Amino acid sequence: MIGVLISSEAGYLHCWSLYGERKDMGIFYGPSEPDESILAMCTDAKNRHLICGDTRGEIRVWNIDDYCCSTTSPVLFDSKTPPLVHSWQAHVSPIIFCEWTDYKGQGDFILTASTDHTARLWTIKGEEIGIFGQRQQWDIVLLLSSRVINDDEQNEEKNENNNENEQNGLYKLEL
Repeated sequence: MIGVLISSEAGYLHCWSLYGERKDMGIFYGPSEPDESILAMCTDAKNRHLICGDTRGEIRVWNIDDYCCSTTSPVLFDSKTPPLVHSWQAHVSPIIFCEWTDYKGQGDFILTASTDHTARLWTIKGEEIGIFGQRQQWDIVLLLSSRVINDDEQNEEKNENNNENEQNGLYKLEL
């Protein structure tokens, strides 16, 4: 994307060109429901994902890799909505802050805060890591290491099942 994204009170996200002809390059509706607004926006470090928090408390993640990338003159208007890749109910009231972060190269995380008086940490796929200030403390290092162990166990189990199926003459075709 070669522009800047701006949220309107009506919920529309506008992409404005910064170079050459300065004009609206694209527009799409961002909130999860009609008559809502986007109050918080951020992107990942490479500007591949746009992360938005709306007035219903929902997080929406779009792939903006190819959104409004026209370098022709005059600037072309992009009427397509970028692909929505993830969305989830993050809070029970409006999200007023969201920020992408990468914890020690362990993946994409999103920090959110809401008028429900909570701040939460999520994976980019919407898995809740924890709530800041909750009574039961959580440790991101432990959560990440247990996730790696669980992933390794699942992969090991799949391999064992595949080996067992091969021994029994059963084969699974993966597309």
